Amino acid sequence: WMVRMTESKSVLVKRGLAWAIDSFLVLFLISVVVIFTAERYDVPDSWSEKEACSQFSDSSDNCLVVLDEALVFDLGVKSPIFWIPFFGLLANFVVLTGLTGFSIGKLICGIRVINRDSKKLPGLTAAAGRTLPWILVTAFPQIGLGLLFVEIGLVVGSSDRRRLGDRIAGTLVISRSTSQDN
Repeated sequence: WMVRMTESKSVLVKRGLAWAIDSFLVLFLISVVVIFTAERYDVPDSWSEKEACSQFSDSSDNCLVVLDEALVFDLGVKSPIFWIPFFGLLANFVVLTGLTGFSIGKLICGIRVINRDSKKLPGLTAAAGRTLPWILVTAFPQIGLGLLFVEIGLVVGSSDRRRLGDRIAGTLVISRSTSQDN
């Protein structure tokens, strides 16, 4: 029992780190897309970011001043800023996890996803089910922080450390060394 509890805490820490790595990768992808797709405008030294963005954009949400340039980007659903990271998220969390049991972050951290009952790889359907809460956050960003707190509460507060996505998909996250022992 004590070994299981220690491993459970170890997996919990590794899950947090894996989530941070995967989140960083998505943010990095968004940043790259913004850099390569944004319209660029020279900003006079005397202008503030607010002044520059009001000149070049209808909204301050899609404008960023970096050094002496204003970057204006499309945040719409047809925008590459939406679709490229969305497909990156699907590739990492659905395809990789479904076929290998790992997202990039989980691979780096030494944990994997398995089917709770069969103890085998989750498959694409279960991986999609695990990802459903994050797809909802992408589609409805207003629920993001609330859902993040629900997910953290479920992982930290449950004995088997399963978040909402794991419960939907019937999956479990374990240490990679544990999965190699079986």
